[in-house]
Parts: sequence; structure tokens; C-alpha cells
Amino acid sequence: MKKLLETDFVLHDKANDTLVKWTWSDDVVIFGSKEEADGDCRGNESVVQCTKLSEYWTNILLTQINK
Repeated sequence: MKKLLETDFVLHDKANDTLVKWTWSDDVVIFGSKEEADGDCRGNESVVQCTKLSEYWTNILLTQINK
């Protein structure tokens, strides 16, 4: 079973409690570095380390990476 790493990051829209997903699927975009995530970050989004997400989002990401 794969785990989330401290080097994994996502873009979180705190106001809507959503994570940025790929346009062609329902999968959340997981970045391999903070710098990479920063490069795609837009106005209302913030870069968040995957290991710092709520239990809800952590479970969704774990399901995604382990399918």
C-alpha cells in the first residue's frame, strides 16, 4: 500500500474546501515538489503538503494513489 510523502503537495482552495483536479478525470493533481505546485498556484489556491491535509482529503488521496 502506497503512502503520502512529505514531498507530495496539492493546491487547496480553502474557501470552497476543494483540491485542484485534472480536467480529464476526477483525480486530484499531486505535485512532487513545493516549487512545482507554486508554479501552478492561482489566486485563491494555496500549496499544501499532502501530509498536512484533513483526514477527509487524506483518505481521498490514499484511495487515488492506491487504485
